Amino acid sequence: MNRTSFLKTSALGTFALGGIPSLNLFSSVPFQNLKISITPWSLMRTGFGGNDPQGIGVFDYPVVAKSLGFDYIDHEMFHFPKKLNEGDIEKMVSNCQKADVKSAVLLTGGVGDIGDADIKKRKKALATYKYWVDIAQKLGCKAMRNVCGEFITIPHKEKLTYAIEGVKELGDYAGNKGLDLLIENHNGYSSDPEWMIDLMENVNLKNVGVLGDFTNWTLERNPNTFYPDPYKGIELLSPYIRAVSAKSETFSSSGEETTTDYKKMFKILQKAPHLEFTGVEFSGNTITRNKGVQLTKVLIEKVINELK
Repeated sequence: MNRTSFLKTSALGTFALGGIPSLNLFSSVPFQNLKISITPWSLMRTGFGGNDPQGIGVFDYPVVAKSLGFDYIDHEMFHFPKKLNEGDIEKMVSNCQKADVKSAVLLTGGVGDIGDADIKKRKKALATYKYWVDIAQKLGCKAMRNVCGEFITIPHKEKLTYAIEGVKELGDYAGNKGLDLLIENHNGYSSDPEWMIDLMENVNLKNVGVLGDFTNWTLERNPNTFYPDPYKGIELLSPYIRAVSAKSETFSSSGEETTTDYKKMFKILQKAPHLEFTGVEFSGNTITRNKGVQLTKVLIEKVINELK
């Protein structure tokens, strides 16, 4: 089961926690403040206690990430215990401190749509994700990621109206907690760059931006219809991008990722003035997960050095 499928069938309760991280000041020099993080899906591909023989325990994640060369880690909500409590968050914070890693982005989604056309469902989703903002704050994250619907069910302009309302409310809440709210191009409406630009311009909050995913460009399903040029999509979204998901799966003998031209992608990302985090997300199965994330990190470092 992949992460998207898992999220569709998962549900999680809500709860509140506290703590305030500081916001980062961005530089106009490309990549000067760029930090490479690791996303948990790279190492843990089930959640809520599911059996993953090749995976690691969520509380071991910080020390394993550090051993692989990462100083920053992302978190994903469904990797935490199903009955999460404040003690679990305190344990994760303590383990991060012991491993000397910092938290970057908390990835959320799949348990409600903050742009739902049904106001009751939208309010329920907002309540759920506000609690996750509190968790992100306690973890010391700089941002929380959310999504605005994967399947096209109503006209784009109508969906935009509801998404603006939901993103504004959640963005205001995140801002009051000292966090950025990042909306990912995560298929459906959000994989239409023009729709995302309209969303960002209408929300118009200084702490709301985009998490750009290299490969999530499925506009519609059955049959699948894709945004034709992922590089152009990232370029259009670049003024709003504050983090990216650097997807990887297979590598050539020379260490190049075979589905995404990383040098081309990062050359485009030089136009993203607010880019702070590049999250390594390895999903391959032909090499070990540890090797996959290390190859991805090395590739990112290489292309960034070549572009300086």
